[in-house]
Amino acid sequence: NPIPLGWDRAITENPVLGSIEIWEIHNFTEDAHPIHIHEVQFEVIDRQPFGGTSRPPESWEAGFKDTVTAYPGQVTRVKATFTNPGQYVWHCHIVSHEDNEMMRAYEVVSAP
Repeated sequence: NPIPLGWDRAITENPVLGSIEIWEIHNFTEDAHPIHIHEVQFEVIDRQPFGGTSRPPESWEAGFKDTVTAYPGQVTRVKATFTNPGQYVWHCHIVSHEDNEMMRAYEVVSAP
């Protein structure tokens, strides 16, 4: 079950500076969401319907991106290298979502 986390909740994504991570974006809604991750370029790895088989990215998604469409009822996977230390945000680019602070902070941290 999804657990919604608002802007004011503790940061849950803390990639280590220089690390490569695969992020899974789970879309439990009935709408597609253009997800933008600030300060990093990523590659779209695949999408997988809940309970289904993964499929490769769309042909137009080749190369590095900063926004990906998360389709309803699917997990979208992206791979990013985090090269800039600091605190940034990731969010949906639907304006009403941005306006209502429906975004999350993440912080790129030094190695422990």
